[in-house]
Amino acid sequence: MRNKILQHAFPIVAAAIGNRFGIKVQVGGDQAYTNGKSIQLPAYAGDDPDYQDVAWGLLAHEAAHIRYSDFSIAYGPSVLRRRLAGAIEDVRIEHELAKDFPGTRLTLRTVIENMIAKGGFSAASAEDHPANILVGYVLKSLRARVLGQAALQPLVDQTEIALRATFPKGAVIRLQGLLSEVPEGLRSEQDCLSLTDRILTMIEQEVEQQKQNQQPAPSSTEENKSDEEKQDDSDQADQADNSTDANAADNFGQDEDSSASMPEIDQPSDDGSGCNLTDEQDAVEQDVPDVDTEGKQAEASGTLQSDDGETEAHDHSQILETLLNARDGDIDQDVFETIKAALTLAQDSVCEQVMPLGNEPPLDERAGLNLFTKVQSESVKIRAALQGLVQSQTMNRTQHSNRGRRIDGKRLHHLSLGETKVFQRSTIKASPNTAIHLLLDKSESMSYPIVDKLGNQLGSRLPIALEASLALALALEGLSGVNPGITAFPGGNDESVYRLLEHGQRVRSRAGAFSLSASGSTPMTEAIWFGAASLLRCREPRKVLMVMTDGQPNDTLSTLEILQRCRDSGIETVGIGLGIEVSHLFPMAIVINDFRELRSQLFDLSKSVLLAA
Repeated sequence: MRNKILQHAFPIVAAAIGNRFGIKVQVGGDQAYTNGKSIQLPAYAGDDPDYQDVAWGLLAHEAAHIRYSDFSIAYGPSVLRRRLAGAIEDVRIEHELAKDFPGTRLTLRTVIENMIAKGGFSAASAEDHPANILVGYVLKSLRARVLGQAALQPLVDQTEIALRATFPKGAVIRLQGLLSEVPEGLRSEQDCLSLTDRILTMIEQEVEQQKQNQQPAPSSTEENKSDEEKQDDSDQADQADNSTDANAADNFGQDEDSSASMPEIDQPSDDGSGCNLTDEQDAVEQDVPDVDTEGKQAEASGTLQSDDGETEAHDHSQILETLLNARDGDIDQDVFETIKAALTLAQDSVCEQVMPLGNEPPLDERAGLNLFTKVQSESVKIRAALQGLVQSQTMNRTQHSNRGRRIDGKRLHHLSLGETKVFQRSTIKASPNTAIHLLLDKSESMSYPIVDKLGNQLGSRLPIALEASLALALALEGLSGVNPGITAFPGGNDESVYRLLEHGQRVRSRAGAFSLSASGSTPMTEAIWFGAASLLRCREPRKVLMVMTDGQPNDTLSTLEILQRCRDSGIETVGIGLGIEVSHLFPMAIVINDFRELRSQLFDLSKSVLLAA
């Protein structure tokens, strides 16, 4: 970890972004992933802006999934169905996220541009698997059009060339029409899946039409037939030709009557490309004037010449069937899976001490109410005393001025020396305007009994510490300009903490959280990361971090380092040792040996902190 201010530290920024999105973000390990409820980012300790830009883009994308996606939807065994629906859903959720958090549009655009520069995005070619061409075109074209990621447009244009060279023109036109429904026509992930099914149905229709368009070659026994049989065959051939022409018009989207009768065929939006059904009809009529001659010549060579000069495969059945049987390896890796891989850290680059995940503690409302009632009366008295001290500290103070209504008689002799500031003027000192966060150690040693000098057991340490903490929070809550918060560490394990009282919450509503049992070790570094992040989100300009512990941290060096970073960031640090000296960790520290005095000494310490404002 470098000695830089915490506001720019990777874990702090990650937690702040997650808090803004309303999701949990944990920093640790060497990989990035999400479980549908929280997001895990690697324990990165560097300051590479490209790495952080990619991480924030992944964080925004996964936050959009957690906020807007439906993780209960089953896509079935079809790889193409899953990947195509996923591409459309990615665009939908990022569009929704930008409505609530407009800044994410730039964040995601930056990460896409970064991936293009590093080769993470590339255009498809006609030699690619048809499934890769289809999914690539859908993903890139929607991102460019809907999300405004203009850097993708050259790749969209190249991929569209591959799309037109691989698929029948009618399929391309119908696909563009279906995609025009994004994003307005999509309200949920189920809508994305329904649109995917319509696209796949359209492709199946194209396959069937291609099969119907194929006609057998004339038999070698034609010459041996009688004139009457030849006439009957000629009539049947004319009927088959008429049927083929109608099917061809359907296939390329050129016959308005036929296309209108087919289910769920959407007209493409007018995007300036000039692709509409009427133009296609005119083009075909001009380019294919004689079906009996040029059409048969094209059939013999196995190709058709399109209106824009592109050579198009005549029989697409095999290609489209291959498309429907695509496997994961046939399609490029999802871009955000690529990003996750890019964020993976080497083992020697992983920071071991990171900010833990803040979990909700087990609640005991009945015990909490009893505890609240027990400390309420005393806290009211202490609050009144603290309020009086704070008010006296913020009362009008006298300063001298060269004008005013009241003269200070003790300064009249200064007039002979030319000093005119003999008038008294009152000034107002600001209220404390302080955020205080208390970190409470709940390690296993806090379950040890307290024994007085006569050998009488006074109970275990943790209940007394929790009672004192609740009383302190209740007293501070009523003070103008004071914003208390309390966290217990560790939580269910050493990689988490318990959020007893978040800044801005009412103490009474959180009383049930102050009924914990002692367990675990002393991951103080991780707890300080969490407490510092909580303070940095507070608006109060003065921020104080108090740590109450009865043991040494698991890693003293990392604890000293993070405490120094807190002080460099303007966060004051105070240590409270419960029967142990902690002055080697905290410049301002006290030791409490008699637990019966814990509450009173906590109040005295808080008074000193507030009056120092």
